Amino acid sequence: MAVAALVVAIVALTRTAAKPTYSAAQSAEAQAQLCDRYKLAAQVVHLETTGPDGSAALARIANTNGALILETAASNPALNVKFRDAAQALAHSYQTVTAMGTMGQADPQFWAAINDSNAKNDVMRSLCGGD
Repeated sequence: MAVAALVVAIVALTRTAAKPTYSAAQSAEAQAQLCDRYKLAAQVVHLETTGPDGSAALARIANTNGALILETAASNPALNVKFRDAAQALAHSYQTVTAMGTMGQADPQFWAAINDSNAKNDVMRSLCGGD
């Protein structure tokens, strides 16, 4: 009896949990939600970082908020990994731009962060069908 209980315990401990599966409709809904949220974040970041009367404070807030919007939308487990990875990469780049902004626009690292963010935005735009 003890041996049987031990075998059952070992099997229970070594069993891998089943990976959840999502329907095509769930994945499509997650993708649509991410793309809607991306477009909102990208629009606000663009407005606050490229306007002629730009405010550094508003630009940093827009980047921080944009990163949070993307991270939240990318956390949907039904989302295709390609979309999730692209959204997380853009969120990370928004955060980096915000942090590098404290160094000022004269710093080459700031412009490297901007260029990286623009490239990652291009990836998201191509995935989500932006203009």
